[in-house]
Formats: sequence, structure tokens, C-alpha cells
Amino acid sequence: MKTNKKLSVRALFAITLSVVMLMVTACSSQGASGGNEKDAEGNYKDNLTISVANLTEIKNGNLDNDFHKFWTDKFNLTWDYNYIDWDSWGEKLRLWINSGDLPDVAVWNYVHGDAINSIEQGLFYKFPDDWKERWPNVAAAYNLTGLGDKLEELTGGTYVLPRPIYFENKPADPLTNQIGVIALRKDWAEAVGFELKDAYTTTELNEYAALVKEKDPGKVGNKLVPLSYNAADAMTNMIMPNSVHAMTDSPFYKGEDGQFHWGPADPETLTGLKLMQKAYKDGLLNPEFYTWKNNEGQNNFKVTGTAAVTSLGGLASYRQGLDSDMKKNLGVDSDELVHTAIVVGDDGKYRNMEQANFWSALIFNPEISDEKFERIMDLIDYSATKEGQLLINMGFEGKDWKYDENNELVSLLPEGTVLEDKYPARFEGLYLLGDDFSVVNPAIKKDYRDRAVKLFEEKAKLGTEGKSLATYDWDVNLYDSKAKSQASFDYQNEYANLILKNGDLEANWKEWVNSKMSLVQPYLDELNDKF
Repeated sequence: MKTNKKLSVRALFAITLSVVMLMVTACSSQGASGGNEKDAEGNYKDNLTISVANLTEIKNGNLDNDFHKFWTDKFNLTWDYNYIDWDSWGEKLRLWINSGDLPDVAVWNYVHGDAINSIEQGLFYKFPDDWKERWPNVAAAYNLTGLGDKLEELTGGTYVLPRPIYFENKPADPLTNQIGVIALRKDWAEAVGFELKDAYTTTELNEYAALVKEKDPGKVGNKLVPLSYNAADAMTNMIMPNSVHAMTDSPFYKGEDGQFHWGPADPETLTGLKLMQKAYKDGLLNPEFYTWKNNEGQNNFKVTGTAAVTSLGGLASYRQGLDSDMKKNLGVDSDELVHTAIVVGDDGKYRNMEQANFWSALIFNPEISDEKFERIMDLIDYSATKEGQLLINMGFEGKDWKYDENNELVSLLPEGTVLEDKYPARFEGLYLLGDDFSVVNPAIKKDYRDRAVKLFEEKAKLGTEGKSLATYDWDVNLYDSKAKSQASFDYQNEYANLILKNGDLEANWKEWVNSKMSLVQPYLDELNDKF
């Protein structure tokens, strides 16, 4: 091949023009890629339409308020919002991922096996190698999840952003899942002579519900629901306190004998099932509790005022929301009527799962443009700053909150209202979960925040003393195989069906266990071989 040919004038001109254009672009972008250039005031020049999928329901007009306008103006974007219903979350995202129809960014209920398969098939966007330097606030929170590091070890890069539960305000150590906190009507408890405590056994709560059913201190008649639980609530508050490995999140575990076991087959699970069945037969659970979805159990407590006990969860924000709902729907002060507590097993031990510091994840369409990816990352990096967190959780300084003379945060919202009332459907806090800020959020009543932290501390103390917490085993939790997929069951509905079935419960349970072993045993064998 000859190499001494002279370049034409046209070719020289084209090269020169290209170099000039590259220099102009580099100077004008100030470090951003094409599409994210900023003007002299630091504002993005180009508007981008970004599709996002999240669990926040947006109704007509919800985006037309100052809060959403702040984000769309600051980042010069237009949202193409896709609402995902909780019940169809996993199925819809799986369909979008596999069909290549994933929005630009989506909140995904993380499943490890699906994550690895999707990464291997190129179905998730691969982050640039320098992303942690470019977006340090996201990186700092990401590093606390533990899962991020594990995934990088397995895949050699970043494809998923696990969403941190806690960033700067972890309430207790060890950290436990926030589930397992109930709310009960303390005015009814006082009326029937039931003691208020920080922790109750499952049997004690059943006894309280029976007293309320007998004496009906609220005068609600046949509308009374003594224990207002759906199937998931019943599993959480009746079975888990007695058998921690009966739960969906931790059914396979290594026992003291060094072998792996299946929690639903443990005798302790039968203990919980017996308590649950007795409550159902005694009329303490609603006859159709197992058909209820989402908040139907809570609504009897906070909307109609006909429930004695409901499953609440341990976050201060949940308690604040309960207070707001009871004011709106019942015109009452919940402080006079509500007591919160944790639930322990009938042996007095507190059981729960140690909480890995993540829940769900952000994933990006593998074909997303660089400018869209960078704009989203700019947004969530800002959302993870102190300024961003104050905005997301408290609104605007001077309008919704202020600093007092002691430099303490003070909410300016009217008594009895929450930020959601003023700015509904705030989904822009896509990354950090609200659990973290709820520990310190002054918009939440201090009594609720203090109570939430106290119950987290009580969980950690009792769980540690009783050695009854299910430890989080990264190796087992991140292990995936066909056998594991085949040994996955919808436990809350399986348990509901067992306690509804005619005949002897213990015999039915043993038959159910045996019926599952053809799927369970291969996975147990696999775990024993691998670990």
C-alpha cells in the first residue's frame, strides 16, 4: 500500500473543520457531553424528554405544582411518566426488560438472578467507568448498600443502582427490617383493661382482640375487625414472630448443624399457623382477609375506625401518615387513640431479618442516550445532597420550613398536614429511600420519630439478646439457580390457604411440606454442596 499520497484541499479542510468543531464543543460543554451543554448561568440549554417508571401514582394535575416545576426547570426536562401498580410491578418490569421496552430509567424490585441474566444479555445499561467520580453523592450512598460492591465483583462493572434505605441516619445496629410493628387502639385497650407495652406476644394481641370483640368498647357492632390484617400482614405479625425463616425473604438458612434447612417446614412455623388459624376461627380476622390488597387492612383502622389492631410498619413517616389519615377521615387526634409496639414470639423472643441496606434498584434502558443518562444522574446526584434531601422531604425553605434561632429545622406546614398534601406524587427522590430522612424530619412529629427509633433499638436489643435474628448471608442471598427459582413460593397465600383448609391443621401442614419437597430438596442439596 502506498502511503505518500498528498491529502486533497477538500480533505484538509474537512479535517480542520472537524478539529475546530471538537474544540468548540469541548469548550462550550464545560465537561458535559453533547445535549447537556449549559449556558452562562449554568442552566441546561436543551430540553430532554425522559421516560421514568415508578410506583408513585400520578393523577391528572399532580405534576402542575411548584415542586415538580422546580425539577423540570432546574434540569430542563419533560417527564414521560409511567405508573406501575404494586401488584403488577415485577411482571411489568420483567416484560419491559425482556422486550427491550424499558423506560429510560425505572425503579425495579431487585431480583438477583434476573439481574445477572439481564446484565449478561445486555438488557441493562453499563455505567461509564468514571461514574463515581462524576456523581460523588450517588456513589457515597451506593457504597453503603453492600450490594453494589458485590455486583461489581460478579459483573466487572456497574449496571444497577441499589437504592439505599439509610444514608446518614441509621436508627439502630444491627439494622432490622422495619416490618413487625403494629398499631392498636389504646383507648379501647384502656376500656377493656389491657396493658400498654412496647412488645406483645402474638397470643397477647389475640387476647386483646378477643376482649375487644367481646366488649365492643368502640360501639361499632358487626363492622368490628379485631385484627385487621391482610395475608401478608398475618404472615408478618403472627407467623414471623414465632418462625423467622417462614418468611418470603429468608426461607432457606444454615442451621447450627451446618446444614441448610427450609424454614416453612420448621415446627415453629406450625406454631404460628396454629395461632393464625385460631384467630380466624375465633372471628378475630376478617372472613375475607386473604383477599385484601395493599392498604385494605389499614383502612379499617384509619378510615372507618372499626379495627382494634392493624399492621403499621416501623417508620416515623408511617405513623405521621396514620395521624393525618385519622384526622381527615375520622376527625380525631390519633395521639389519644393509637399505641405502637413490636410483636414477639410466644417464647418472648424477637424475630426479624437483619436488613441489608438496600431495597429495590434503579435500572436504565441499555439504549439510553449519553445525554439522557447524564441528565438523570445529575438529577439524582443533586437529590442525594443535603439541599436536595431537604427539598424532597420538607419542601421549599421559607415557604414550607425554616431554621430556628438554634439552627434547628422547623416545619411551616399547617398542623395536621404533610408535604404530600401540598405537593402530591413527589417521585423525584428516585434514589435515596425516605426511611433515612424520616429519622430526623421535623415535618414528622418528634414523638413519632423518637418512638420509631426506640422500637428499632428495642428490635436490635431483643434480637441480639435472643440470638433470634435471621442473619443476612450475601453468598446465599445472591446465589441463583434453576433449583432456587423452582423452590420459590407465594408464602403469604400458601399459609392463608393452609389455615382455611378443612381438617387437622398439623396434618394439612405436614402434607403441604411433603408436597413441596420435590422442589425444595434439590435446592437444599445444592446449597449444602455449594456452601
